[in-house]
Amino acid sequence: MTYEAKLTVKFDSKYTPHINYSSSYETDTLPEEHYTFEVPAQDLNTTQMFGLFRKVMTTMGYCEQSIASGMMSTVFNPDGDEKLMRKMCEEYDLTMNEDVGKKVQEEVQKQLEIEETLRPKNDNMPPWGHSDMEALGNVPGTPGSYRKLYMENLHLKAKISRLENPDAPQYTEEEIEAMCSEESGMN
Repeated sequence: MTYEAKLTVKFDSKYTPHINYSSSYETDTLPEEHYTFEVPAQDLNTTQMFGLFRKVMTTMGYCEQSIASGMMSTVFNPDGDEKLMRKMCEEYDLTMNEDVGKKVQEEVQKQLEIEETLRPKNDNMPPWGHSDMEALGNVPGTPGSYRKLYMENLHLKAKISRLENPDAPQYTEEEIEAMCSEESGMN
């Protein structure tokens, strides 16, 4: 025994222009349209069925957004089955409005846990890290040692720069930086 099925969708439209009224809409519109969609239906799945109705609705003049909105409203509507909605959300990686706050809270908690695991413990390091000289300045019992080492470093750079360029008529970058830091240290 064989089973055969056929689905036919027919769309007919007729446009009657207004008498004594002329516009570009009237000249752009066909006075009459007839569309027939016919598909073998014995093996159609739901995706193919919605595809057929999408083509029919496009032919009727519906835009893609309206078609998609209509399809989604068959599942996501106030009178729909919440279990079905949640199952579809899970399948298509969607989040229902009432679950957004909970999901955001979970993500914030995950970020805080990640930051906590990445943060070193008790080394007085700022979150952005530090240089070796900053670390020396934060060692208990050596107040101001960072500033002292930093100034020595600038002066040594200035001396090396002057030794490398003894005939330079202008100050080098290193010398200017050392002089500027001395002035700011005096204030």
